Amino acid sequence: MERINSFGAGRLARALAFSLAAGGLALPLAAQAADVPAAVVQDLYEDGGIEHWLPKAEKGDIFAQYVLGHMYCNGKMVEKNYEQGLRWYRAAADAGFAPSQLAVGTMYFEGQGVERDRAKALEWFTRAAEEGYARAQSNLAALYLGEEGVEPNYEKALHWYGEAAAQGHTVARYNLGMMYAHGLGLDKPDYVAAYGLLSPLVENGHRAADELMKSFLGEMSEEELLAARELAKELQAQDRMLVALDQRATGR
Repeated sequence: MERINSFGAGRLARALAFSLAAGGLALPLAAQAADVPAAVVQDLYEDGGIEHWLPKAEKGDIFAQYVLGHMYCNGKMVEKNYEQGLRWYRAAADAGFAPSQLAVGTMYFEGQGVERDRAKALEWFTRAAEEGYARAQSNLAALYLGEEGVEPNYEKALHWYGEAAAQGHTVARYNLGMMYAHGLGLDKPDYVAAYGLLSPLVENGHRAADELMKSFLGEMSEEELLAARELAKELQAQDRMLVALDQRATGR
């Protein structure tokens, strides 16, 4: 197992809480995974509820299957039924639909309609993450920080937070900055990288990012602050984020 450096078990637990609560947004893991994509929320039930979606789902329409899973798990226009929700989520997940894969993993994580199983949750989160789904990548990274039943793996947590952050996922960007600030998965803390990642969040009023940055600013030299500000400019371009962080790691 990798060293926790000076972070400490209690502070790691609080960091994990930030991961699962969306960096202070008080959004539970289940809600992150089972929520429908924001782009379709307003139109989801425009044409009707179960009578509209069930025929489509039974014919193999993957999105309809996903919507039925959401309806049953959240009690939307039907009586809440996790078993039925899991059935329809699983149908779409087996067909490769990443949001459903994440939802199935979350149900195993929470023990909703199925026996709680962290290994199964990890498996489904991984499938969704490998499809490039940023929300799944962020949740998978959170598990690798040391969730009960999952062996901590900071290298994988850094990887998946990085993949999600590079897609503009704010929670992942904050938690990636947190890992750099505390040296999780690194030989020592990298305040320059942490500053670069957290800066835009701080500028946008992210309270947790502001508090985290203040905790290490006093440890940085003038030279490091200059480098951090330059890196922050580079990291503004999401398509350059992983390259810039890799170059930073190589040059340290």
